[in-house]
Amino acid sequence: MGGASGVGRRGTGRGGWDDPGAGKGLRIAAGVATWGGLACVLAGVAGFFVRESRPRVWHGSWWQIGGLIAVGLAGLMVDEGIGRYVRRIERFLSYRTMLENPGRTSVHPDDDPSVFRLLSPLHSPVPFRDREDELARLRAWCDGEADPHPVLLLAGDGGADKSRLALELARALGEDWTAGRLLSAHTHTVFPALRDRGRPALVVVDDADICSDLDSHMHSRVRADVVPLLNAFRRRPQDGPPMRLLFVVRHAERFRAVVSEELGQDHRSRDTRYLIDEAPVLDLAPPVLDRAARAERHAQALAAFTAVLGDAPADAPRGTAPAPDGQTLLDLHAQALVTALTGGPAPRAFEDIAAVLFERERDRWRRAAASFTAPGVAALPGLSDHPELPERVMLAMLLNSHREYVAATHLVERLPGFEGLDRDRARTETYAWVHWALALHGGTRTAERMAEPWIGPERFTNWFLTTRLRAEPELFDRLQSGLNMRRAEHAAALLCRACEDFPEAGENLRRFVAAAPPGHGYGALRAALTLAHPERVDPWIAEGLRKLEPEIRTTFTNSAVYGLARVTDPELLPRSFAVLAGTYQQLKRAEAKEERRRKWDQRRQALRKRA
Repeated sequence: MGGASGVGRRGTGRGGWDDPGAGKGLRIAAGVATWGGLACVLAGVAGFFVRESRPRVWHGSWWQIGGLIAVGLAGLMVDEGIGRYVRRIERFLSYRTMLENPGRTSVHPDDDPSVFRLLSPLHSPVPFRDREDELARLRAWCDGEADPHPVLLLAGDGGADKSRLALELARALGEDWTAGRLLSAHTHTVFPALRDRGRPALVVVDDADICSDLDSHMHSRVRADVVPLLNAFRRRPQDGPPMRLLFVVRHAERFRAVVSEELGQDHRSRDTRYLIDEAPVLDLAPPVLDRAARAERHAQALAAFTAVLGDAPADAPRGTAPAPDGQTLLDLHAQALVTALTGGPAPRAFEDIAAVLFERERDRWRRAAASFTAPGVAALPGLSDHPELPERVMLAMLLNSHREYVAATHLVERLPGFEGLDRDRARTETYAWVHWALALHGGTRTAERMAEPWIGPERFTNWFLTTRLRAEPELFDRLQSGLNMRRAEHAAALLCRACEDFPEAGENLRRFVAAAPPGHGYGALRAALTLAHPERVDPWIAEGLRKLEPEIRTTFTNSAVYGLARVTDPELLPRSFAVLAGTYQQLKRAEAKEERRRKWDQRRQALRKRA
């Protein structure tokens, strides 16, 4: 045990004291035992052959040869024992790579952090308020002695503080629990690792109805992540400490319906449906605050941001007007953050606030690009040659699903900034840009990168997609041409989410659907059914399905229209369904007319032959 650290680290272990892990001493001892054992075994075997073939060379006794082989085998057994111990410790501590640390992490003064990091639930310096009753209810669900249902759905619209409440619950459970947000989808190891901890566990699946790191399409997300997670949760040993599974979603009933549908299609998962069908729901509504309370929250957030930002102006105003009524607390905090950054009154419109924050984020990307170095990575091209490239890299990686390195690189290669360059040189520069962007947003460890906010909260990301794609239609067409079927579903869901928050994004969604109705329309229709407000997206999808390009209309067959109509809910998407029904009828009439014409031509040819 001399190679293991005997000191536990408190606070950073996602649930209390970190038990000591395997240190370098044990690994060195295992290596010595391995090579020493092999050397002894080889020496014993060599001595046996020498004694048999040339007894005059060596007159040693048999017990010496047997002793060498026995010592070698013992060394190998020691290596195996140390390996088992190390693997057990690594399995015991593997929950660290799967759960996000709920403890607050401070910003180092020497870092160049994103301003959006301060708006994320993990790093927000603003005190948690206005959800004490809901937090008490969730704690009672975790600590319930009457064996409550182990799965719960936490639902609410964007900006209702769902993620912040779930994170505060993980923090409030304290040292006796292992709690955190799920980062990795390795469901076959997460629950055994938590069981080895020997304490109750809370696993928070944030944004369960949209993409967090794989796919933004809800059915694909549920099929790839949620269904295996529920199956592994059902098969966990029942004799261990209690475990709770908390899903954070926007619309609980639609999420429940999609999960039940996916579970019902797999006969091995049908016994798991009770976990989601009987799960209780906690719906969150935005807190109702009068103007005085909003002014107090604004002043509190301004003081918190000013204290955290080392480069904030010293004379930051304290009495600026808060955000207008009807906006979320996220918007209010964003306004306070802009005031702390600029030292002057922040704009009242959300679009202007988002523009200020993204301009500061873009400057940070440029500073990071100017000083970026990495072993084995080609130098970045000069920003003077590509002044808008950091922002376009940001957009390309968002549209593609930013975790995919190669696919994001292929998208960046299509950017107008790379026109006219040699192909090999452009590919090398593209790899360097994408490598730089990934390094900027996460350091080296996957868990740390996934815990960081990517560019900003969803509302700000939707605004960025809306403005940039509307500003450069040619750029949108180029990026759209690099999407395959699965990434097209991801982009369709992103555009639907953006359109739900910002009506101006509807034109992007219409153009996207009209470019390839069978593929893009399918992804948009499926994604719209999972929205909290599908009625905001329905008119734009209907327009995209109605106004088709001439070269695309010929490939829009009745089977494709019928397939689209089957996934459309006429109650949620009445306009889109009506367009598909009308198009299907038109195509059927056209087919019937063509069939009558073909039969008439055959009849005429038969009459000519008779004549």
